[in-house]
Amino acid sequence: MIGAEAVQRLFILRAVGPFQRLEDAELLLIARHARVRTFPPGKVVIAAGVVAEAMFVAPLGGVEVGGAAAPVVFDAPGLLFGLAARADYVAGPEGVEALVIAKPHVFTIARECPEFVVGLRDLAERTAP
Repeated sequence: MIGAEAVQRLFILRAVGPFQRLEDAELLLIARHARVRTFPPGKVVIAAGVVAEAMFVAPLGGVEVGGAAAPVVFDAPGLLFGLAARADYVAGPEGVEALVIAKPHVFTIARECPEFVVGLRDLAERTAP
């Protein structure tokens, strides 16, 4: 049986950049492994100099990096390529609720769903300075 929480996470993922290219069955698999995490206002989500151990999806925004809005999906490039965050990712004034996908799951998604990697590339191109 599919839980209501997994279905809710599936709809969140379906509305976000790189996940839009995936089939419902693929999204459901990811949704089952994604965890919801709440960060209060001003809380550091990823500290500068740290390599992310998870990918974050914050569809309602609310995260800032280097004084600007962070992309809806962050820090996939750091996670996939072992790059440290250049600046703190910080929850905005209202805090943020994010879906968190652990590193092993992100690597599986990238390996099994090439369309996801293309979506990440497109997202990186849109959010590049």
